Amino acid sequence: METNYMDVIQRLNAGEPTISIEDLGVVLGLSRSTAYNAAKDGDVPVIKVRGRYRIPSAWVRHLLQLQVPARPAEPQPEGSGAA
Repeated sequence: METNYMDVIQRLNAGEPTISIEDLGVVLGLSRSTAYNAAKDGDVPVIKVRGRYRIPSAWVRHLLQLQVPARPAEPQPEGSGAA
């Protein structure tokens, strides 16, 4: 299944912590191989875990000048007096 631009933007805005290199290519208009080469060359910050690359969403949001998503309110324990 191919990911489209708006799907990736929606996940970035939802606060997903990382995206795949393929998704980075989609939002930047790069081929898969160009996106991987950029990661391997150090042009893109990557988190590598067991041979899998992930891109920090915060970096992508900054690059695309997207708003930082609002954090959901923390649940309050019952009886804490918070309304």
